[in-house]
Amino acid sequence: MLKKGISKTTIVFLVLMVFFFISQVNLSLLSRSNVSEASSISKSRPGLIVSEKREEKPASSSIHSGIVINKTREDRPARSPLHSISEVKRPITCDCSHNDYDLWFINGPALLDPSTSTFFTTGPTISTPPDFAVKFRPYPRKTDERAKSKVNELTLTSAPPISSCGITHSSPAIVFSTGGYTGNFYHQFNDGLLALYITINSLSLNRDVILTVTNWSDWWAQKYAHLLHRFTKHPIINMDNQTRTHCFPSAIVGLMTHGPLAVDPTLTKQKTLLDFHALLESTYSPPGKHVSTLDKSKGARPQLVLVNRKNGVGREILNLKEALKAIEEVGFKAIVFEPKRNGAVGDTYRLLHGSHAMLAVHGAAMTHLLFLRVGMVLGEIVPIGTDWLAKTFYEKPARVLGLEYMKYKIEVNESSLAEEYGANDLVLRNPPAFVNGDWPKAKVYMKTQNVKLDMVRFRKYLKEVFVKAKRFMDKEG
Repeated sequence: MLKKGISKTTIVFLVLMVFFFISQVNLSLLSRSNVSEASSISKSRPGLIVSEKREEKPASSSIHSGIVINKTREDRPARSPLHSISEVKRPITCDCSHNDYDLWFINGPALLDPSTSTFFTTGPTISTPPDFAVKFRPYPRKTDERAKSKVNELTLTSAPPISSCGITHSSPAIVFSTGGYTGNFYHQFNDGLLALYITINSLSLNRDVILTVTNWSDWWAQKYAHLLHRFTKHPIINMDNQTRTHCFPSAIVGLMTHGPLAVDPTLTKQKTLLDFHALLESTYSPPGKHVSTLDKSKGARPQLVLVNRKNGVGREILNLKEALKAIEEVGFKAIVFEPKRNGAVGDTYRLLHGSHAMLAVHGAAMTHLLFLRVGMVLGEIVPIGTDWLAKTFYEKPARVLGLEYMKYKIEVNESSLAEEYGANDLVLRNPPAFVNGDWPKAKVYMKTQNVKLDMVRFRKYLKEVFVKAKRFMDKEG
């Protein structure tokens, strides 16, 4: 029974007001709960720093001893008032994602202590842990332990330096080694000069960079002095004889490579091997200063340079005199060139650049293809067991440069291995099966094998070379 004086309408109204009040309280509690949960999430969210002393690991990043390796996405921006990790530079980072090389960066002021071959970070950066250090051999053959054993080991560390700056530079350092296989002409270019060209262009450094070299060799510095100064407008630093510390605004340690005599334009601001070829030409044969080695008289013959291996370590032409006679008889002017480590690059460049054809047995001397004019004939004598190497290391770059690549494939009866093993041995019948992935076995083809050219076959080959070389001479001079 309802009490007198209270209507049903009033009771309904009061009940509704009670429900409304309860719902508002619940919503308020739920909102506070959500705010608390969101705060908890933001504190634990990867990619955010929640205090000036603590740095969270960014999601999906690879961590190398507390330093983030540049393999992944950018850090997420933090919500105010939190600070994004991108606002604080990590002092040492690495692009370690490549098969052939690693590239380390000191992202801020760096001090080189040459007495310990150590680069210290000196800027206001954050590192986890603060005394991070890594040892690295700056040579672009990442997995080649034999090559790296001939490269000085450097240390990069975020620990505070003991010494102060002795010499202060205003340009970044690019640090690399001329150890490893630098004694070999191919590696002088592929692991050194071409790798330096790729690195500088990939990072848009222009010439405002200081070349800082370990495993210094005087012969290397003198031989390539003109070319090296096309890469930098600053004096080159020999790390090995320094007695004072050097300070740089930043440093790149290591060099990039794109494969055998290759330049990937998608990674180098559209630069290609042709651009490197043009750099060599402007360095060693600038317009207006070219001295031709050619006979321009009426009835002049095309000039063929035979690059001869005479070092007693394989792949020599055993009947060289007969080969030269055949070259002359088909119509060429023949010149024999025997490379020397200390040979003047400019003289070699002008000899080859001014000729119409170059011929060599497969080996490092084929790297001289970089000195040839576009359209010239490049002949390669390919011994047994070197087909893949010839195609990968020399035929491909030759075609990129617009050369007329012509292969002379050695047959079993022309290889000295036939006498040693017999014509039907697996060594000669099926080199891939003989090697079977065991590189030391391949040395039999590279170090032991010599060639004795079948003069009937060779003359036929030379006639084809002559036709193309003569056509090039008539067109280009």
